[in-house]
Amino acid sequence: MTGKFVFVIILPMVITIGNGGDKMKNIKNNLSKEIILETTLALIDENEGSKNVTLRDIAKKLGCAHTNLYNYFKSLEKIFWEALGQALLKMLCYSESNLTVKIDCEEGLYELFDNLIDFSMDHPGWYKLIWFDTIGGNPPDEVIKMLNKPGKELIEIIIKVSNDKLSEEKASLIANILHGYLHGELCKWINNRSFMNNRQEIKTKLLSNIKYIYKLMV
Repeated sequence: MTGKFVFVIILPMVITIGNGGDKMKNIKNNLSKEIILETTLALIDENEGSKNVTLRDIAKKLGCAHTNLYNYFKSLEKIFWEALGQALLKMLCYSESNLTVKIDCEEGLYELFDNLIDFSMDHPGWYKLIWFDTIGGNPPDEVIKMLNKPGKELIEIIIKVSNDKLSEEKASLIANILHGYLHGELCKWINNRSFMNNRQEIKTKLLSNIKYIYKLMV
């Protein structure tokens, strides 16, 4: 009886240890740069910024040792820079894929800003990563290209909306002023510095002012 009793207790322990080892092995085998970046973005989204996200937090979320991450990135800063590039891609994809009208008309331009506002309000942590949070070191070349992409695309869209009547210099001026205004208002709202707390109310105000500024400048 004693031998049987001991066997019953020990057997589950052996299975548990074996499964745990297999799980860790599977995590290590399935680990990739893409998974690490998506996990990092998820944590930044949850924490509303990268400030309190550490290498150990990312590893814990992935279920692996933090040293495993060094096989893919040299430092936490490198992870943040590439995560920033991915956040920008998500912002652009959301803003452009949710359009109900063609982008080469005025309504399309306004809807683009509408989507951009929604994305920023839905993901304040990603917005902070893109525009606020301090990241050490230098961004990789591909991230620098990504940082310039939204501005270049907005200039091209504004020229299209004008039926090619605006010069690139004029379109660039309009794009910078529209972005500067929108960024300032979103900064206030995300950091709870806005006098308006209702999301739809502030969104309506932003879009109305964007239309007004655009028409004045055109």
